[in-house]
Amino acid sequence: MDVTQMLAEFEIRRLADHYADAANRVDAGLFASLWTPDAEWLIGPPINQHFRGREQVLVAFTHLLGSWDFFVQLSTSAAITVTGDTATANFYVNEIARARPDGTNSNYNLARYSDELVRVDGTWLFKKRDYQVLYLDQKPLTGSAFKVR
Repeated sequence: MDVTQMLAEFEIRRLADHYADAANRVDAGLFASLWTPDAEWLIGPPINQHFRGREQVLVAFTHLLGSWDFFVQLSTSAAITVTGDTATANFYVNEIARARPDGTNSNYNLARYSDELVRVDGTWLFKKRDYQVLYLDQKPLTGSAFKVR
């Protein structure tokens, strides 16, 4: 693997890290900046939604994450293939969330993002993210949640 390939993979991993950070902080501005204007975001079962275009993706993001009492996405392993200014990747994530402090409507899952990425003006962006839950547990999470700044 040459330095150009390693740099591209590093930048793509950094993009995924920014994605998780934007989700964890519900940072709509950062989140929107990670997508191409014609992006697609597919979310498989149990949500089963398909959003097209950066604006629709952003509306979905705000709606989906705005209702949680807390939400944390941890990005783990990745497999990335770069071909010039395009790439594909699989990122595996763990998400923990709770909608209400009493623990009802909780979510613990392991999932995979299958991605299509493009480099635009030297910056990698998501063109398509296909999110598939691999494991879901909705038992009540009754621990304490703390707001951080």
